[in-house]
Amino acid sequence: MEKQGNKALGIVAIVLGAIAIVTFYIPVFNIFSLICGIVGLVLAILSKKSFKEAGQTSPVPTVGLVLSIIGLALAAIGFFTCTVCGACMASEVAKDPKLASQLSSALNSAASAAK
Repeated sequence: MEKQGNKALGIVAIVLGAIAIVTFYIPVFNIFSLICGIVGLVLAILSKKSFKEAGQTSPVPTVGLVLSIIGLALAAIGFFTCTVCGACMASEVAKDPKLASQLSSALNSAASAAK
């Protein structure tokens, strides 16, 4: 029986890489995007390895690898920029207590306008 490469892992890697790319800019989903990128990267590598061991080639693991790397890089950039922004905001609020009340009232008015 001839050994075959694992195409399913490559397809899952493509899906996870695409999810990481699509959701990297949403602040709440940055961590989710990082996880999708990492898992997609691992699955793409495993799929590529299984094709290599079987002596076959397929573009599926390569596409999954590329999408996962791009998604992981974008998610890391998005995560760290949101973290830096939050840290800077917390630092400014700690320096000026009036800013905390102004920020609170601005968030409340934005929330009420969104309803």
